[in-house]
Amino acid sequence: MEMITSVNNARIKDAANLKQKKFRTESGAFIAEGLRAVEEAVRYGTVTDLFFTAAEGDRLDTVKKAAEEKGARLFQVDDKVMAKLSDTKTPQGLLAVVRMPAYSLRQLKPGALPKQIDAAAPETDNNAPVVILDRIQDPGNLGTIIRTADAVGALGIILLEGCADAYSPKVVRASMGSLFHVPVVQEVTPEEALTWCYRNGYEPAATAMQGAANLYKADLSRKMAFILGNEANGVSEELQAAAETRLFIPMAGLAESMNVAMAAGVILFEGLRQRKFAR
Repeated sequence: MEMITSVNNARIKDAANLKQKKFRTESGAFIAEGLRAVEEAVRYGTVTDLFFTAAEGDRLDTVKKAAEEKGARLFQVDDKVMAKLSDTKTPQGLLAVVRMPAYSLRQLKPGALPKQIDAAAPETDNNAPVVILDRIQDPGNLGTIIRTADAVGALGIILLEGCADAYSPKVVRASMGSLFHVPVVQEVTPEEALTWCYRNGYEPAATAMQGAANLYKADLSRKMAFILGNEANGVSEELQAAAETRLFIPMAGLAESMNVAMAAGVILFEGLRQRKFAR
């Protein structure tokens, strides 16, 4: 373990730069901050560097030991250095540099998950859904959708070109560790995503306001690829036209639409209900 007290330390500068997408792309690494996120990063990801302040506790000690056993370098830092590293106004005193997984569409199929994720999965769901996101911009929405997809046992998430970066600090925080459980494939074209669906027997189902089927009357027990769109404009007209199915969520009140992360939750959990609990 090494002690670092200077914000000008080269290792600190390199880690702090990972708050910017340019440096994440160049280095193939990102940061995870906070005890919960770092625990999941150590358990399911590849942590290269672990930075922490002097705070102690059983969970923190366990995380430090597990990270060191897996080859991570440990650095104790003071509060000003942690503030330099952190992306939050109130740093939590624990931050990890994590190697970015290189998922591809080809890997997105049952049995192709990393061994540590497969081993933790409670069961195999041959009809596990896939989530396709079209130009989702808000990091909080993206992180929440990743967390929800994890909760329903989704096979993976496909981010089309124009989506927020799944490895930005805000997305990592909002996913609450789920980013380390669900494969996320980024920078995919609509054509590539649809081709993957057809080759793997998935039915593309886009959310839409017109010409769409009632979510609660549709059969979602099959292999479904749910397409959700941009916060302001929804799913593109091209994707809606190409999708085999279009879905809408019936609402009893006067609201015209729902937040995309909330809509994802409603749709994904209705699919889970039909797959697992419908009688």
